[in-house]
Amino acid sequence: MTSFDAFFWWNLECVFCYELEESLIWKLENLGIKNFAIEKTPENLIEQTLSAWIPSFECSEKDRVEIEKALIGLNKAFDVKPLLFKWKKIVEEDWSSSWKRFWHPDPVGKELLILPSWLELPQIYSDRKIIRLDPGSAFGTGSHPSTRLCLEAIERNPPIGMRVGDIGCGSGILGIAALRLGAREVQAVDLDSLAIRATSENRSLNNFREIELGVSVGSVEALADQFKSKKADLLLCNILAPIIKELAPKFTFVTHAKSQLILSGLLIEQENELIDFLSTLDWKILGTYRSQKWALIHLCRDDIETNQR
Repeated sequence: MTSFDAFFWWNLECVFCYELEESLIWKLENLGIKNFAIEKTPENLIEQTLSAWIPSFECSEKDRVEIEKALIGLNKAFDVKPLLFKWKKIVEEDWSSSWKRFWHPDPVGKELLILPSWLELPQIYSDRKIIRLDPGSAFGTGSHPSTRLCLEAIERNPPIGMRVGDIGCGSGILGIAALRLGAREVQAVDLDSLAIRATSENRSLNNFREIELGVSVGSVEALADQFKSKKADLLLCNILAPIIKELAPKFTFVTHAKSQLILSGLLIEQENELIDFLSTLDWKILGTYRSQKWALIHLCRDDIETNQR
């Protein structure tokens, strides 16, 4: 029987390399750890700090060892320094409010600002287009280089009046950015039901209607159903390169002859192979952009003048 008089929280802190962020969040969700935050600042996106809160009655010494082993396993996929863990007991602390101290307004590009939902808009950013997010709801907070590359690409080529499709929407951040930058309509899909809920919640935070930002569980086929007889003028896909390659032959389900395509989530060394593959599907390159180890490819179906970088 649990003694609630002796109740406390275990607080786990761990400094990690930015490359692990998406995998780390996925692993925490799979471990059933829902109460966590990631500290980051625009000045230092390389090293970030995870802080997770776990009820004492759900976290024995054995559980803590297993959690560490599960997170250490993520390092095997990346050439990064080992994770170091720090555990401490938190007594009589309201973790649901305290984790919010890790989040700050985050400017992206020249026009956008990612603003945690509970913060007031700083006057210095009053001229920016605001994307309000609940960072605790799902992956896609804007800090990962691949997400920032997408946000910058949307800003660089504003989708004014366009219908936009988003495959693997996560928190809905890219769709919200597209609407802020002039899109007529966004239809989004994700295989994770938690992402669908997060996108719906963030849609409400930004005062958009379902008719402006639709979202459902699924992939390209589900997106085609959402568009009905319409097609996307711009298709966004910020997922891993092997999945992009698997889905690419189906992009014609949701695009037309003049559609554009923005792909991210791929490593720089995967860039040329993916471009070559997409050329066999009649996609023409407009430009490539890079940040740290990550790449973004901007393509089109029609003969628009290219501007590769």
